[in-house]
Amino acid sequence: MALFSRRKKSADDVVADQIETQTETDDSAVDAPEEAEATSEVTEAAPTIGISVQAFRGVGAQAGPEVALPDPDAAPASPAATTAQAPAATTAQAPAAPAAAPAPETERRLPLAPALPPEQTETVAGMKDNVLLRESLKQVEQGATNDQLLGVLRQALQGHLYIRVNGDARAQISEGKPLAVAVVRDGDRQFMLAFSSAAAVRDSVQLEKDPTATSAVAQPTTSVLQQVVSGEFAGLIVDNASAPHRVVFPTELLQKALEQADVDMTVKSIVAAPREQDTAAKLGEALATKRMWVAVNEGNPNGQVGIAEAQTPDGKRFLQLFSHPLEVLALGRGDRPLPFEPEQLAKLLSSHIDMAGVVVDPAGPTMVVERDALTSVLILAVDLDA
Repeated sequence: MALFSRRKKSADDVVADQIETQTETDDSAVDAPEEAEATSEVTEAAPTIGISVQAFRGVGAQAGPEVALPDPDAAPASPAATTAQAPAATTAQAPAAPAAAPAPETERRLPLAPALPPEQTETVAGMKDNVLLRESLKQVEQGATNDQLLGVLRQALQGHLYIRVNGDARAQISEGKPLAVAVVRDGDRQFMLAFSSAAAVRDSVQLEKDPTATSAVAQPTTSVLQQVVSGEFAGLIVDNASAPHRVVFPTELLQKALEQADVDMTVKSIVAAPREQDTAAKLGEALATKRMWVAVNEGNPNGQVGIAEAQTPDGKRFLQLFSHPLEVLALGRGDRPLPFEPEQLAKLLSSHIDMAGVVVDPAGPTMVVERDALTSVLILAVDLDA
């Protein structure tokens, strides 16, 4: 974790500034220790946890049967149509979203998202928002379904989160002290706080009757989740001052998500970032080294287990790949996530030469990678045959 002053920042900078009613500046930059053990209480009742770990079904699959691609004559959905599919409800906490025809991106309901990544914004100058998470939280209302809450969690698994530190984080770090991370207490339970933007941190501070100086420290999402899981926390509250647009994730659920996640979130980070000329090539290289997931449908009439694919209007076939099991669940089709290693992808592409490429994370943000950008993957098949 690193702290940087307000200067002209690159896209990879992690920012921390003092937040009260305005943002202060500092010219120093220091490295912080990894642990963040000390806590400081925020005066607020912990919200009720509204999500069941049972909803995170099917994500523990470590192996599976041999699977086959669907019959190309079955005319599977195009990537765009798949992205617009309505999710299925898993609980009775709220009415299920009705199935609908593909709608404009602004009308989509969680857990789906636009195909293209959002424009990066800063609600506090110099401190970048986690836009995907911030926008997904806006769609959460009181009594949200498990599907919706899992949709927020999948969008949280990329980029960074802000954690709130009571006092001057730089001073605590320079003195060798553990960070005084702000928490909410509920009896014997304590919940760590995290935020999608610096403005959400400021809103949290302004809830208090006698707010103290507060620092906002940006950390990779997986780092924050690991702190919750390894610490004595009952869960994580995201944007606690934004009710009803806030969520509470129990620690057990976060642990399940981390068990199936790439700690670097390489693929998800590429797909969620602004598109560049070499983005497809970078994603193709990542697919040659990172385990992905496929959506398996076991309900075929002939009993054969098949992997979901997509087909464009001009007849091109694309294998659907997912960066995390939650991406499969987000489509609401009842498919089972199955881990898929780079060597398996290489074998499939080499044995199905009519496969035009892959479509990654169809629930959005999504990206199509055509065969000519998958050279690094196809080389693996050559090595396997050698």
